Amino acid sequence: MTAIEVKNIQFSYNTEDVIEDVSFTLHQGEFLGIIGPNGAGKSTILRLVCRILTPRLGSVLIFDKNITMIRRKILAQQIAFVPQETYFALNFTVEHILIMGRYPYLGVFQREGRKDIDAVEYALEQADVTKFRKRPINSLSSGERQRVVIARALAQQPKILLLDEPTSHLDLHHQFAIMELLKKLNTLGISIIIVNHDLNLASLYCQRLLLMHEGTIYADGTPKSLINEKTLRDVYGTSVKIIRHPDRDVPQIFLHPQGE
Repeated sequence: MTAIEVKNIQFSYNTEDVIEDVSFTLHQGEFLGIIGPNGAGKSTILRLVCRILTPRLGSVLIFDKNITMIRRKILAQQIAFVPQETYFALNFTVEHILIMGRYPYLGVFQREGRKDIDAVEYALEQADVTKFRKRPINSLSSGERQRVVIARALAQQPKILLLDEPTSHLDLHHQFAIMELLKKLNTLGISIIIVNHDLNLASLYCQRLLLMHEGTIYADGTPKSLINEKTLRDVYGTSVKIIRHPDRDVPQIFLHPQGE
């Protein structure tokens, strides 16, 4: 079953074209990575898919229904979006932040019920942040906060999870922890689209990649078929060396330092 179908979308900021005639599908249960240079339109694609932005032309379908025909509250029950950076002006506890993920299911002035509490408990456990539940959010490290933001998205009980650079600014341990968490959520049936500048992480964890360049899809395929020295040189303007991961048969990238 198709979870998302993007058809010939175009988008402009003022008069500058950012997305030009982009089409792709996300199948239910798929883990899709969007890669490409800065300014290629990767983050804009995510915002178009979850209706933060509206395409100038084209359409986005969620489970075969045009996104413009879906009430925003219902859409929030189907798609959760994790931005690249999340700031908390008010120092809520982790538990309160996860309860905010239940707003799509609550009426005006309605208090959370048993289903909402169970969803929060499940999200705390799956994201391994139960031990932080009473901690103020701004007392946590960047990696811990990112897990909380993902847990809040999980509390929405979405069928689709969109993430924009969830491992940026994180150390090696937290990068690994976030990607392993996403892999676990994917095995539980959540369809995932992740924007990631780290091509090695994308190759290790994503089943399929979209390589974007100058607002269009340059290539679409598995990491093994898409990541090669010629393609990366053409798109990134950088010479690289490709080897195979010793434990998984996927490409990994090494740079060529100048003068060597």
